[in-house]
Amino acid sequence: MTPPISKDWWLAAALSTATVPAVLAQSPTGAGGADRTGVVTAVAPGGKVTGNNELMVVGSSIVPGQRLRTDAGGPMHVLFMDQSALTLGPDAELTIDEFTFDPSTKQGRIRLGLVKGLVRVVGGQISKNTATTIATAHGKVEILGGITMVETDGNRTSGTFLFGQGMTVTDNSANTQNVTRPGFGVAMSGGGVSPPSRVPADVLNATISRLESARPAFASVTGATQPAPAPAGQLISTGSMPGGVTSPSTLANDRLQSVVDNFAGTIPSNTLRELLGTGQLQIQS
Repeated sequence: MTPPISKDWWLAAALSTATVPAVLAQSPTGAGGADRTGVVTAVAPGGKVTGNNELMVVGSSIVPGQRLRTDAGGPMHVLFMDQSALTLGPDAELTIDEFTFDPSTKQGRIRLGLVKGLVRVVGGQISKNTATTIATAHGKVEILGGITMVETDGNRTSGTFLFGQGMTVTDNSANTQNVTRPGFGVAMSGGGVSPPSRVPADVLNATISRLESARPAFASVTGATQPAPAPAGQLISTGSMPGGVTSPSTLANDRLQSVVDNFAGTIPSNTLRELLGTGQLQIQS
């Protein structure tokens, strides 16, 4: 039986895979001619997002070596060339340590460095075979083909597995824990890695809510110049409106219907939160 949480995965995948080629084609090359590896697809209204201390808006390029920062005003959303995606929460800092990808073989490697704050990662083509790595001061979290949230501060790092093949957490002393069941997580600090345990629904709800104020491809930093709207029929635009519509929150329901049926137009994190709140998430025994 398919886990209920897969509905959230399907919608996240639909948003990511249908959007990457178009938005990358429309966005400019990174500063200094660096190879573009992804694009900013959403920022919180009124929030400030920087990449290597330069202001970023919807359509800004993501390049290797970049240091991304958000302020307390809200998160940002990024799509990568391999159809991976990340949402960086408020008051957070993350580095793109490595991104390599061969479209012909769909092989590559993603390494991220989370300095502080919260990030949610949705795996793409690379993570089906090679785990995406998020390094922190306490160790590393490896994600294989799924969705995971990682948060770190000066005292500890926590990882919460939401969907996919699995999550592996290894501290700086090589202590390791594997998590393969949705809704479970571990924490690591100077004292090692905790055993996997179920994350309470209210804690998951609160964490997910911190990632919700960025909306795909229509929110922008206040006063920033937006790219031109996308052509009609595109699932998500890198401009201020999706192509061919006047409401900024409208998705192309005809393109989502065959994948997510009644979930067309639903915010993925809301879907996940509702499932958790009703206790539909499958639990480890």
